Amino acid sequence: MKKRLLLLSAIGIAILSTACSGSKEGIISASEWEEEHPEIYASYLENSEMEETTYGGSVPIDYLEKYPYLKVLYEGNSFSVEYLRARGHTYALEDIIHTERSKPGASCLSCKTSGFLELVEEHGEEAHAMVFEDVDKSEMETISCYDCHKNEPGVITITREHLSTALEGIGGEFKDGDLVCAQCHVEYYLDPDTKEVIMPSVNGLTPAEMMAYYDEADYSDWVHPSSGAELLKVQHPEWETYQGSIHNNMGVTCITCHMPDMEGADGETLPAHQWTSPLKTIEASCLGCHQDFTAESLTKRVEDLQGAVEEKMNETALLIVDLIDALKNAESNGISEDKIVEARQLHREAQWYWDFVFVENSEGFHNNAKAHELLDLSRSLTEEALSILN
Repeated sequence: MKKRLLLLSAIGIAILSTACSGSKEGIISASEWEEEHPEIYASYLENSEMEETTYGGSVPIDYLEKYPYLKVLYEGNSFSVEYLRARGHTYALEDIIHTERSKPGASCLSCKTSGFLELVEEHGEEAHAMVFEDVDKSEMETISCYDCHKNEPGVITITREHLSTALEGIGGEFKDGDLVCAQCHVEYYLDPDTKEVIMPSVNGLTPAEMMAYYDEADYSDWVHPSSGAELLKVQHPEWETYQGSIHNNMGVTCITCHMPDMEGADGETLPAHQWTSPLKTIEASCLGCHQDFTAESLTKRVEDLQGAVEEKMNETALLIVDLIDALKNAESNGISEDKIVEARQLHREAQWYWDFVFVENSEGFHNNAKAHELLDLSRSLTEEALSILN
């Protein structure tokens, strides 16, 4: 039996050096904290800036144009209709409202606005399956202070029930500086009946353990119309990917790199609230530890790691495209049904491991070794399936 996580009772560490202003009632808008925490609020507003790095950023490029093979891999899924790179956190609510992808229920708002918490409080579990378009979003605010602190500035608080539920089934302990981001930057799916957000990591945080969860539940997100395989669409598993990485093993958390210290007007040290690539804040985020590097040499080091993952990712994707084409023509080529079924299962697994790397927002940096391991596994499974069909 896995031990129950004991950390939840300890959640609530202070990350501001200034005294908290105390809690308030209801969901308080970010703008209402401006007078008491002007530097933090100004930093938060910087999330509206759209910038790019060599392999990432917050400029909303069209992935379907940049990676044409996605139209084949995601055929039959709404990600083949529209797939734009995410903008900053302050655009989360606006972007989910206007996306052309299908929205199975109001639960699609879960990680886009704390207003969804009020919806659940008012309607209970039925809120998850409410028709997205019928929900009044006019008074909802995009991701802001309440999502991470409720109404207590400087105190980290878990507000998303799906993470609290998952943590009850996961062994081990995790730092608050990671958990605050794990509320949304995780793999999840929507319950087919209730549309509730569920994390498949209760059996473990590795991609293999999550795949086993889905297999045991006989769950798939869609059936690929060309290959006939029952596929899974990975979301954005930054938290799970980060586990076991070099930085994670050293005790470095998400907020260490993505919320580096900044100097306030009175000379006090405050955490930046612009959640962007550490390459954009490399002196504050990285060079304090990596003192043998310059900003230029460390950027090159990171981009070299990301570039190698990008190259392998593209090569593996094209091989999966070959597998889809082979499965599409397998029956007409006289391949037996049992071999087709076996190859379809391998397609399911291969695309799952590939997608786990593709959608993870560090472009292979958060856990470079794991990214290569998953892509190598994906390639191996794809080659096995092709050999069966040949």
